[in-house]
Amino acid sequence: MSGESGVRVANGHLFFLFAYDAGFEISLDRARTLCEASECPGIAGLRPAPAHLQYRPKPLLVPSGPVELAAGGATHRLEAAVKIFDFGALSVTLTLPVRDMAWEEYAEAALALTAETGLEKAAREAAGAVFDRIRPAVARPGFADLVEEYCLWHVGSFAPGMSGAEALSRLPQDMARLLTLERGTFSEGAIAEILRAPIRYFDNDLFLAEWNAAFVYDPRFQDTAEVLEFLNVQLLELRFFDRLLHEAIDGMAEELKPRRRLFHILHDPYERPLRKLSQIRTDVSLVRERIYNALKLVGDAYLARVYEEARRKVGAEKYDGTVRDQLATLTDIYTVLNNRAQAARTETLEMIIILLIALEIVMGLLRR
Repeated sequence: MSGESGVRVANGHLFFLFAYDAGFEISLDRARTLCEASECPGIAGLRPAPAHLQYRPKPLLVPSGPVELAAGGATHRLEAAVKIFDFGALSVTLTLPVRDMAWEEYAEAALALTAETGLEKAAREAAGAVFDRIRPAVARPGFADLVEEYCLWHVGSFAPGMSGAEALSRLPQDMARLLTLERGTFSEGAIAEILRAPIRYFDNDLFLAEWNAAFVYDPRFQDTAEVLEFLNVQLLELRFFDRLLHEAIDGMAEELKPRRRLFHILHDPYERPLRKLSQIRTDVSLVRERIYNALKLVGDAYLARVYEEARRKVGAEKYDGTVRDQLATLTDIYTVLNNRAQAARTETLEMIIILLIALEIVMGLLRR
Protein backbone atom coordinates (compact mmCIF):
# COMPACT_ATOMS: atom_id res chain seq x y z
CA MET A 1 0.00 0.00 0.00
CA SER A 2 0.97 3.63 -0.40
CA GLY A 3 2.21 5.58 2.59
CA GLU A 4 -0.13 7.57 4.83
CA SER A 5 -2.09 9.88 2.54
CA GLY A 6 -4.11 11.58 5.26
CA VAL A 7 -7.25 10.67 3.30
CA ARG A 8 -10.16 8.88 4.96
CA VAL A 9 -13.22 7.24 3.47
CA ALA A 10 -16.08 8.97 5.30
CA ASN A 11 -18.59 6.46 3.90
CA GLY A 12 -18.58 3.82 1.22
CA HIS A 13 -18.93 0.13 0.45
CA LEU A 14 -16.97 -2.84 -0.81
CA PHE A 15 -19.20 -4.88 -3.15
CA PHE A 16 -18.34 -8.42 -4.25
CA LEU A 17 -20.56 -9.68 -7.07
CA PHE A 18 -21.01 -13.35 -8.00
CA ALA A 19 -23.31 -14.69 -10.74
CA TYR A 20 -24.50 -18.30 -11.19
CA ASP A 21 -26.67 -20.09 -13.74
CA ALA A 22 -29.55 -22.05 -12.16
CA GLY A 23 -31.60 -23.26 -15.13
CA PHE A 24 -33.38 -22.30 -18.32
CA GLU A 25 -36.09 -20.11 -16.80
CA ILE A 26 -37.43 -19.11 -13.38
CA SER A 27 -41.06 -18.31 -12.67
CA LEU A 28 -40.71 -15.21 -10.51
CA ASP A 29 -44.29 -15.37 -9.26
CA ARG A 30 -43.80 -18.90 -7.99
CA ALA A 31 -40.29 -18.21 -6.67
CA ARG A 32 -41.62 -15.25 -4.66
CA THR A 33 -43.92 -17.54 -2.67
CA LEU A 34 -41.29 -20.25 -2.23
CA CYS A 35 -38.60 -18.06 -0.69
CA GLU A 36 -40.51 -15.00 0.57
CA ALA A 37 -38.61 -12.73 -1.80
CA SER A 38 -39.39 -9.09 -2.47
CA GLU A 39 -39.32 -7.29 -5.78
CA CYS A 40 -35.98 -5.62 -6.47
CA PRO A 41 -36.21 -1.80 -6.63
CA GLY A 42 -34.12 -1.86 -9.81
CA ILE A 43 -32.91 1.40 -11.31
CA ALA A 44 -33.70 4.12 -8.78
CA GLY A 45 -33.47 6.97 -11.32
CA LEU A 46 -31.09 9.05 -9.22
CA ARG A 47 -30.22 11.09 -12.30
CA PRO A 48 -32.78 12.43 -14.79
CA ALA A 49 -33.87 9.48 -16.95
CA PRO A 50 -36.99 8.26 -18.77
CA ALA A 51 -39.53 6.23 -16.81
CA HIS A 52 -39.08 3.21 -19.10
CA LEU A 53 -35.48 2.77 -17.91
CA GLN A 54 -36.19 -0.25 -15.72
CA TYR A 55 -35.97 -4.05 -15.54
CA ARG A 56 -38.60 -5.97 -17.50
CA PRO A 57 -39.51 -7.94 -15.44
CA LYS A 58 -37.94 -6.81 -12.18
CA PRO A 59 -35.82 -9.52 -10.48
CA LEU A 60 -36.53 -10.73 -6.95
CA LEU A 61 -34.34 -9.95 -3.94
CA VAL A 62 -33.70 -12.39 -1.09
CA PRO A 63 -31.63 -11.18 1.93
CA SER A 64 -29.32 -13.96 3.12
CA GLY A 65 -27.99 -12.51 6.37
CA PRO A 66 -24.47 -11.70 7.53
CA VAL A 67 -21.28 -13.49 6.47
CA GLU A 68 -18.14 -13.25 8.61
CA LEU A 69 -14.77 -13.63 6.91
CA ALA A 70 -11.23 -13.27 8.21
CA ALA A 71 -8.84 -11.54 5.81
CA GLY A 72 -5.72 -9.45 6.20
CA GLY A 73 -5.55 -10.04 9.95
CA ALA A 74 -9.08 -8.72 10.54
CA THR A 75 -12.55 -10.22 10.67
CA HIS A 76 -15.11 -8.57 8.41
CA ARG A 77 -18.88 -8.81 8.60
CA LEU A 78 -20.50 -8.66 5.16
CA GLU A 79 -24.18 -8.63 4.25
CA ALA A 80 -25.31 -11.17 1.65
CA ALA A 81 -28.25 -10.81 -0.74
CA VAL A 82 -29.37 -12.98 -3.67
CA LYS A 83 -31.11 -11.62 -6.74
CA ILE A 84 -33.28 -13.94 -8.87
CA PHE A 85 -33.58 -13.23 -12.61
CA ASP A 86 -36.34 -14.73 -14.74
CA PHE A 87 -33.89 -15.97 -17.39
CA GLY A 88 -32.41 -18.52 -14.97
CA ALA A 89 -29.60 -16.60 -13.25
CA LEU A 90 -28.83 -15.93 -9.59
CA SER A 91 -26.68 -12.98 -8.54
CA VAL A 92 -25.11 -12.81 -5.08
CA THR A 93 -23.85 -9.52 -3.64
CA LEU A 94 -21.63 -9.53 -0.56
CA THR A 95 -21.42 -6.01 0.87
CA LEU A 96 -19.05 -4.54 3.45
CA PRO A 97 -20.23 -1.06 4.57
CA VAL A 98 -17.41 1.36 5.38
CA ARG A 99 -17.53 4.31 7.79
CA ASP A 100 -14.68 6.67 8.65
CA MET A 101 -11.83 4.37 7.56
CA ALA A 102 -8.34 5.41 6.52
CA TRP A 103 -7.91 5.14 2.75
CA GLU A 104 -5.02 2.71 3.14
CA GLU A 105 -7.13 0.44 5.37
CA TYR A 106 -9.97 0.62 2.86
CA ALA A 107 -7.72 -0.47 -0.01
CA GLU A 108 -6.07 -3.18 2.09
CA ALA A 109 -9.42 -4.62 3.18
CA ALA A 110 -10.60 -4.73 -0.46
CA LEU A 111 -7.49 -6.53 -1.73
CA ALA A 112 -7.34 -8.90 1.26
CA LEU A 113 -10.98 -9.96 0.81
CA THR A 114 -10.60 -10.57 -2.93
CA ALA A 115 -7.74 -12.96 -2.19
CA GLU A 116 -9.85 -14.86 0.36
CA THR A 117 -11.18 -18.12 -1.14
CA GLY A 118 -13.95 -18.22 1.45
CA LEU A 119 -15.62 -15.27 -0.26
CA GLU A 120 -16.80 -17.23 -3.30
CA LYS A 121 -17.62 -20.22 -1.10
CA ALA A 122 -19.95 -18.05 1.00
CA ALA A 123 -21.57 -16.62 -2.15
CA ARG A 124 -22.07 -20.10 -3.66
CA GLU A 125 -23.65 -21.34 -0.43
CA ALA A 126 -26.05 -18.39 -0.37
CA ALA A 127 -27.01 -18.96 -4.02
CA GLY A 128 -27.31 -22.72 -3.46
CA ALA A 129 -29.62 -22.22 -0.49
CA VAL A 130 -31.95 -20.01 -2.55
CA PHE A 131 -31.78 -22.42 -5.49
CA ASP A 132 -32.87 -25.33 -3.29
CA ARG A 133 -35.87 -23.32 -2.11
CA ILE A 134 -37.01 -22.14 -5.55
CA ARG A 135 -36.17 -25.32 -7.47
CA PRO A 136 -39.86 -26.11 -8.21
CA ALA A 137 -40.09 -22.70 -9.93
CA VAL A 138 -37.09 -23.39 -12.21
CA ALA A 139 -37.59 -24.84 -15.68
CA ARG A 140 -34.87 -27.42 -16.43
CA PRO A 141 -33.07 -26.74 -13.13
CA GLY A 142 -29.32 -27.21 -12.87
CA PHE A 143 -26.91 -25.25 -10.68
CA ALA A 144 -23.91 -24.87 -13.00
CA ASP A 145 -20.34 -24.89 -11.68
CA LEU A 146 -19.56 -21.66 -13.60
CA VAL A 147 -19.22 -18.44 -11.63
CA GLU A 148 -18.62 -14.88 -12.81
CA GLU A 149 -17.05 -12.52 -10.29
CA TYR A 150 -16.69 -8.75 -10.21
CA CYS A 151 -15.79 -6.20 -7.53
CA LEU A 152 -17.08 -2.69 -7.06
CA TRP A 153 -15.28 -0.28 -4.74
CA HIS A 154 -17.53 2.58 -3.72
CA VAL A 155 -16.68 5.80 -1.93
CA GLY A 156 -19.55 8.12 -1.11
CA SER A 157 -17.37 10.88 0.33
CA PHE A 158 -13.77 11.49 1.32
CA ALA A 159 -12.45 13.34 4.33
CA PRO A 160 -11.17 15.89 3.59
CA GLY A 161 -13.60 16.40 0.71
CA MET A 162 -12.17 16.37 -2.80
CA SER A 163 -13.26 16.29 -6.42
CA GLY A 164 -12.96 13.27 -8.66
CA ALA A 165 -9.94 14.79 -10.39
CA GLU A 166 -8.25 15.43 -7.04
CA ALA A 167 -8.89 11.84 -5.93
CA LEU A 168 -7.22 10.58 -9.11
CA SER A 169 -4.19 12.81 -8.67
CA ARG A 170 -3.74 12.06 -4.94
CA LEU A 171 -4.39 8.29 -4.94
CA PRO A 172 -3.27 6.90 -8.32
CA GLN A 173 -1.24 3.91 -7.05
CA ASP A 174 -3.96 2.55 -4.79
CA MET A 175 -6.66 3.13 -7.38
CA ALA A 176 -4.61 1.18 -9.92
CA ARG A 177 -4.21 -1.64 -7.39
CA LEU A 178 -7.93 -1.69 -6.62
CA LEU A 179 -8.84 -1.88 -10.30
CA THR A 180 -6.35 -4.61 -11.17
CA LEU A 181 -6.45 -6.45 -7.80
CA GLU A 182 -2.65 -6.41 -7.90
CA ARG A 183 -0.19 -5.44 -5.18
CA GLY A 184 3.13 -3.75 -5.74
CA THR A 185 4.17 -0.44 -7.24
CA PHE A 186 3.03 0.36 -10.77
CA SER A 187 5.10 2.32 -13.26
CA GLU A 188 3.85 5.71 -14.40
CA GLY A 189 3.03 4.24 -17.80
CA ALA A 190 1.00 1.42 -16.28
CA ILE A 191 -0.93 3.86 -14.07
CA ALA A 192 -1.66 6.10 -17.04
CA GLU A 193 -3.00 3.10 -18.97
CA ILE A 194 -5.15 1.78 -16.10
CA LEU A 195 -6.63 5.19 -15.22
CA ARG A 196 -6.85 6.58 -18.74
CA ALA A 197 -10.63 6.50 -19.24
CA PRO A 198 -12.37 8.01 -16.20
CA ILE A 199 -16.06 8.90 -16.48
CA ARG A 200 -17.22 12.01 -14.61
CA TYR A 201 -20.74 13.42 -14.51
CA PHE A 202 -20.29 16.07 -11.82
CA ASP A 203 -17.14 17.51 -10.31
CA ASN A 204 -17.44 15.36 -7.18
CA ASP A 205 -17.88 11.97 -8.83
CA LEU A 206 -15.70 9.50 -10.71
CA PHE A 207 -16.04 6.10 -12.36
CA LEU A 208 -13.24 3.78 -13.49
CA ALA A 209 -13.50 0.18 -14.71
CA GLU A 210 -11.09 -2.64 -15.40
CA TRP A 211 -11.28 -6.38 -16.15
CA ASN A 212 -11.80 -7.48 -12.52
CA ALA A 213 -13.16 -4.44 -10.72
CA ALA A 214 -14.56 -0.94 -10.90
CA PHE A 215 -14.23 2.12 -8.68
CA VAL A 216 -17.03 4.61 -8.18
CA TYR A 217 -16.79 7.85 -6.23
CA ASP A 218 -20.36 9.04 -6.03
CA PRO A 219 -22.89 9.53 -3.21
CA ARG A 220 -25.60 8.39 -5.68
CA PHE A 221 -24.01 5.06 -6.53
CA GLN A 222 -26.99 2.66 -6.43
CA ASP A 223 -27.82 2.75 -10.15
CA THR A 224 -24.16 2.28 -11.09
CA ALA A 225 -23.96 -0.78 -8.83
CA GLU A 226 -27.18 -2.14 -10.36
CA VAL A 227 -25.85 -1.79 -13.90
CA LEU A 228 -22.53 -3.47 -13.06
CA GLU A 229 -24.29 -6.34 -11.33
CA PHE A 230 -26.46 -6.89 -14.39
CA LEU A 231 -23.41 -6.76 -16.67
CA ASN A 232 -21.78 -9.44 -14.51
CA VAL A 233 -24.87 -11.64 -14.96
CA GLN A 234 -24.82 -11.05 -18.72
CA LEU A 235 -21.17 -12.08 -18.86
CA LEU A 236 -21.93 -15.27 -16.93
CA GLU A 237 -24.69 -16.19 -19.40
CA LEU A 238 -22.40 -15.51 -22.38
CA ARG A 239 -19.76 -17.81 -20.86
CA PHE A 240 -22.44 -20.44 -20.21
CA PHE A 241 -23.64 -20.22 -23.83
CA ASP A 242 -20.03 -20.44 -25.03
CA ARG A 243 -19.50 -23.68 -23.12
CA LEU A 244 -22.88 -25.13 -24.12
CA LEU A 245 -22.35 -24.40 -27.82
CA HIS A 246 -18.74 -25.63 -27.76
CA GLU A 247 -19.85 -28.95 -26.27
CA ALA A 248 -22.68 -29.22 -28.79
CA ILE A 249 -20.35 -28.60 -31.74
CA ASP A 250 -17.83 -31.14 -30.44
CA GLY A 251 -20.63 -33.65 -29.94
CA MET A 252 -21.79 -33.24 -33.53
CA ALA A 253 -18.41 -34.32 -34.95
CA GLU A 254 -19.47 -37.96 -34.67
CA GLU A 255 -22.81 -37.24 -36.32
CA LEU A 256 -21.10 -35.77 -39.39
CA LYS A 257 -19.23 -39.00 -40.15
CA PRO A 258 -20.63 -41.09 -43.05
CA ARG A 259 -22.90 -43.89 -41.84
CA ARG A 260 -23.88 -47.25 -43.20
CA ARG A 261 -27.42 -47.21 -44.50
CA LEU A 262 -28.51 -50.80 -43.84
CA PHE A 263 -31.14 -50.07 -41.19
CA HIS A 264 -32.21 -46.58 -42.18
CA ILE A 265 -35.57 -47.93 -43.30
CA LEU A 266 -36.39 -48.72 -39.68
CA HIS A 267 -34.54 -45.87 -37.98
CA ASP A 268 -33.61 -42.30 -38.92
CA PRO A 269 -30.15 -41.68 -37.38
CA TYR A 270 -30.43 -37.91 -37.93
CA GLU A 271 -33.68 -37.36 -36.06
CA ARG A 272 -32.15 -37.12 -32.54
CA PRO A 273 -29.14 -34.89 -33.41
CA LEU A 274 -31.35 -32.58 -35.49
CA ARG A 275 -33.84 -32.25 -32.65
CA LYS A 276 -31.00 -31.60 -30.20
CA LEU A 277 -29.41 -28.93 -32.41
CA SER A 278 -32.73 -27.23 -32.96
CA GLN A 279 -33.41 -27.16 -29.21
CA ILE A 280 -29.98 -25.70 -28.38
CA ARG A 281 -30.24 -23.01 -31.05
CA THR A 282 -33.71 -22.03 -29.87
CA ASP A 283 -32.74 -21.98 -26.18
CA VAL A 284 -29.62 -19.87 -26.66
CA SER A 285 -31.37 -17.42 -29.00
CA LEU A 286 -34.31 -17.00 -26.63
CA VAL A 287 -32.21 -16.43 -23.51
CA ARG A 288 -29.81 -14.06 -25.33
CA GLU A 289 -32.79 -12.01 -26.43
CA ARG A 290 -34.15 -11.91 -22.90
CA ILE A 291 -30.90 -10.90 -21.17
CA TYR A 292 -30.36 -8.06 -23.63
CA ASN A 293 -33.95 -6.85 -23.36
CA ALA A 294 -34.20 -7.21 -19.57
CA LEU A 295 -32.55 -3.82 -18.99
CA LYS A 296 -32.19 -1.14 -21.66
CA LEU A 297 -30.13 1.95 -20.82
CA VAL A 298 -31.15 4.12 -23.77
CA GLY A 299 -32.10 7.51 -22.35
CA ASP A 300 -29.55 7.71 -19.51
CA ALA A 301 -26.28 8.97 -20.96
CA TYR A 302 -24.28 8.43 -17.77
CA LEU A 303 -25.40 4.84 -17.09
CA ALA A 304 -25.03 4.00 -20.78
CA ARG A 305 -21.40 5.22 -20.69
CA VAL A 306 -20.74 3.30 -17.46
CA TYR A 307 -22.20 0.13 -18.97
CA GLU A 308 -20.31 0.42 -22.28
CA GLU A 309 -16.99 1.21 -20.59
CA ALA A 310 -17.29 -1.71 -18.16
CA ARG A 311 -18.54 -4.02 -20.94
CA ARG A 312 -15.53 -3.10 -23.07
CA LYS A 313 -13.10 -3.71 -20.22
CA VAL A 314 -14.48 -7.14 -19.22
CA GLY A 315 -14.45 -8.33 -22.84
CA ALA A 316 -18.18 -9.03 -23.10
CA GLU A 317 -18.22 -8.16 -26.80
CA LYS A 318 -15.62 -10.86 -27.51
CA TYR A 319 -17.73 -13.47 -25.74
CA ASP A 320 -20.81 -12.27 -27.59
CA GLY A 321 -18.93 -12.52 -30.90
CA THR A 322 -17.81 -16.05 -30.04
CA VAL A 323 -21.38 -17.06 -29.22
CA ARG A 324 -22.61 -15.58 -32.53
CA ASP A 325 -19.91 -17.47 -34.45
CA GLN A 326 -20.75 -20.72 -32.68
CA LEU A 327 -24.46 -20.25 -33.38
CA ALA A 328 -23.58 -19.76 -37.06
CA THR A 329 -21.44 -22.93 -36.99
CA LEU A 330 -24.28 -24.82 -35.33
CA THR A 331 -26.64 -23.57 -38.05
CA ASP A 332 -24.22 -24.82 -40.73
CA ILE A 333 -24.02 -28.23 -39.04
CA TYR A 334 -27.81 -28.34 -38.79
CA THR A 335 -28.06 -27.58 -42.51
CA VAL A 336 -25.60 -30.36 -43.41
CA LEU A 337 -27.36 -32.91 -41.20
CA ASN A 338 -30.78 -31.85 -42.49
CA ASN A 339 -29.61 -32.26 -46.10
CA ARG A 340 -28.27 -35.71 -45.27
CA ALA A 341 -31.53 -36.59 -43.54
CA GLN A 342 -33.51 -35.48 -46.61
CA ALA A 343 -31.21 -37.52 -48.87
CA ALA A 344 -31.57 -40.55 -46.58
CA ARG A 345 -35.37 -40.24 -46.63
CA THR A 346 -35.34 -40.00 -50.44
CA GLU A 347 -33.19 -43.12 -50.68
CA THR A 348 -35.49 -44.91 -48.27
CA LEU A 349 -38.54 -44.04 -50.34
CA GLU A 350 -36.79 -45.21 -53.51
CA MET A 351 -35.84 -48.48 -51.82
CA ILE A 352 -39.42 -48.99 -50.62
CA ILE A 353 -40.75 -48.38 -54.16
CA ILE A 354 -38.23 -50.84 -55.62
CA LEU A 355 -39.17 -53.46 -52.99
CA LEU A 356 -42.88 -52.96 -53.72
CA ILE A 357 -42.29 -53.37 -57.47
CA ALA A 358 -40.17 -56.47 -56.84
CA LEU A 359 -42.85 -57.85 -54.52
CA GLU A 360 -45.53 -57.20 -57.17
CA ILE A 361 -43.45 -59.08 -59.78
CA VAL A 362 -42.88 -62.03 -57.44
CA MET A 363 -46.58 -62.17 -56.52
CA GLY A 364 -47.48 -62.09 -60.22
CA LEU A 365 -45.14 -64.97 -60.97
CA LEU A 366 -46.51 -67.01 -58.09
CA ARG A 367 -50.10 -66.59 -59.31
CA ARG A 368 -49.30 -68.20 -62.70
